[in-house]
Amino acid sequence: MTRLSRVLVIGFCVLYGLIAFATGGLVMFGDAEAWADPMTDNTFRFLAAIWVGVGVGFFTCAWRYRTETTLFRVLMVALFIGGIGRSIGLLYYPATPELIVLIALELIPPLFLVPMQTALARGAGARS
Repeated sequence: MTRLSRVLVIGFCVLYGLIAFATGGLVMFGDAEAWADPMTDNTFRFLAAIWVGVGVGFFTCAWRYRTETTLFRVLMVALFIGGIGRSIGLLYYPATPELIVLIALELIPPLFLVPMQTALARGAGARS
């Protein structure tokens, strides 16, 4: 189980890191949206920059998955809360397959990744 846990924790951290880094970078450095006023555009770029930072956090957790327990948990809680936010949005517009996949990626994996990472961190502490 330890090997599987390690692969899943590292794999999801890299996946989430790539998604956050790529999408945040595209928005941050992309062209201004024609429909957005300057304040809205500025806010999107600000949030995109934070999203890039989240990606860096996930990469850090992938690299140091046994020792970055607090950072890992904060990122998982943020991801889960983001999934709740997306779910609330479904009260106002219909669900699309893409939204369902995003919500599932934000709500389900944290429920099993946090206990796996905790077990890996405890195992590392026992060997130290």
